[in-house]
Amino acid sequence: WKRAEEIKIKTLWDLGTWEIVATPAGCVPLPCTWSYSVKRDSDGNVSKFKERWCARGDMQMPWEYRNTYSPTSRFAAVRMIIVTAAQEGME
Repeated sequence: WKRAEEIKIKTLWDLGTWEIVATPAGCVPLPCTWSYSVKRDSDGNVSKFKERWCARGDMQMPWEYRNTYSPTSRFAAVRMIIVTAAQEGME
C-alpha cells in the first residue's frame, strides 16, 4: 500500500491538483484519510492496489456547506447540448 500511496501523491503533485497555502485565520482544515481497495483480474488474482485520498466531509461544519460548490449536469442536458450543436452545424 505504501508504494501505491507514493505513486498517488506524486501523480497529484505532477498534475497540479493542489498547492500548499497558509490556513486562513479562524479556519480549521478538514481531516483526510486513505481509502483502499484491491483490483483483481478475471482469474481472481490481485492485479493492482488502489487507493484514494479522501477529505472527511462529514467533519465539515453546517455553516460551511454554502462555501463549497461542485457543478454537475445530468446526461440528458449534455446530450441536448450536443444535439443542438449538431443541428446548428457547430464543430
